[in-house]
Amino acid sequence: MAYSCAAPATGRPWSHDEYRHDPRSGVDTFARNFMVAAAFAGPAVMAVALMTSPLPTTTEGEAYVRAFAANLDAYAWSSWVFLAAFPLILAGLLAAARVARQGKPVLGLVGLVLAFLMMIPSASIDDTLYSALKSGVDVATATKMYSTPAPTAIVGELFPLALIGFLLIGVAALLGKTAPTWGAIALIVGPILVPIPWITGMSTVVAGAAWLVMAAGLGGVALGLLRRTGS
Repeated sequence: MAYSCAAPATGRPWSHDEYRHDPRSGVDTFARNFMVAAAFAGPAVMAVALMTSPLPTTTEGEAYVRAFAANLDAYAWSSWVFLAAFPLILAGLLAAARVARQGKPVLGLVGLVLAFLMMIPSASIDDTLYSALKSGVDVATATKMYSTPAPTAIVGELFPLALIGFLLIGVAALLGKTAPTWGAIALIVGPILVPIPWITGMSTVVAGAAWLVMAAGLGGVALGLLRRTGS
């Protein structure tokens, strides 16, 4: 049986028999395994950050600012954890999108473009709150600052579109049969669950649980990257 290190997977249905090593170069094998690991780890880190954060990230307005002020010293740690999640999610996104595009190229590409909106940097209101409260600004003034969006804050409004992008990647992987079915389904369900805690005001534990579903979905689809490259 011959293998090709250069040829991409053909989009044939996923098979667990293909989940084994190829005679690829060491660098290629490492890169693929790293991207799959990142796909699982990125959303999982986000979940841990939400579940362990003392900040009520699913609330807004003055209630959020007061809770932020009461737990000011905890913000530095949680902000670094959130920041660490994004490079991992980006690597996982590229892996999952590549797998999805093998079966449904157009749908996978549209999903990738939309999901990438999550990676666009924008002004962080939490950083502004931290600096303001740390320098002695009172809660009332900080609340006014919180309610005054920065020019780039509109980027945050693109988050729902990014979630739709992840969902489309899951749909492409499911229809194209290029990833485990459970992973594709989880990547369809996860983006639907993520915004619910913010809409309904649920706890950060529930918000974190939604990101664990995202971890299963993104990582599960990315597993398709480890398939044999030829037949």
